[in-house]
Amino acid sequence: MKTIEHDRLYTDLQYRMDYVTEFIGFTTEDQELIHKSGSVVAGLVPTIVDAVYDKLFTYDITWSHFAQEQEGMKATGKKQNTSQVAMNSEVITFRKTMLTKYLKKLVTTEWNLSYMKYLDWVGHIHTTTPLKKSNINVEYIHCNALLGYVAAMVVGALQKSTEWDDETRDKIVNAYNKFFWVQNDLFARYYVKDRVLTDKEKQAMAAEKQAKENEIRKELRGESMLNAAVGVVAGLVIGAVAYKHFS
Repeated sequence: MKTIEHDRLYTDLQYRMDYVTEFIGFTTEDQELIHKSGSVVAGLVPTIVDAVYDKLFTYDITWSHFAQEQEGMKATGKKQNTSQVAMNSEVITFRKTMLTKYLKKLVTTEWNLSYMKYLDWVGHIHTTTPLKKSNINVEYIHCNALLGYVAAMVVGALQKSTEWDDETRDKIVNAYNKFFWVQNDLFARYYVKDRVLTDKEKQAMAAEKQAKENEIRKELRGESMLNAAVGVVAGLVIGAVAYKHFS
């Protein structure tokens, strides 16, 4: 029986990935098979990306996230209604580009700590944390559903490919299936309640809390000074009236 250090699963990305990939059985052979499929998947990327955003457009609850300020884009300060976000808008074009890069990285990038950090960022960027610039928080139910949809599209397309013999195609499909479960874990780690915050996150959250407390104190001081000023003015007015009345 192999001993697993509980806390390290939540504080050490490499350790967590080693555990998850080993448990699932996502091996270097699987990674090589995904790279081997690159020539086929690359041709499918535009179709997959368009299909993903058509699916997101199907539901107001998923499309509404694009009406908010987006991480990675310059803030405009303008709030939009969900219905105002067109499929050919700047924000959707930007997001399609990001998904295209994600899929291309999948079939070209070496599976190392740097790439794991990128996959971890993909999960992290959808949540509201003190380490993000935007306030977008996509609930896990939508992330899980979308990831499942992307996985189904990729796997479905690969199963129809005649590029490889049956055995190789089955191995490639299985490799992708394992990968999407690994990616799903890197979403879940930012949503599940048993996650242990890193020291950096704790410090950022403490700083944010302190900033809010300072802001509240400042507002309270402002209100106190205003009330005091009003009291002084009222006292002077009452005093003047009383002096005039009794003089």
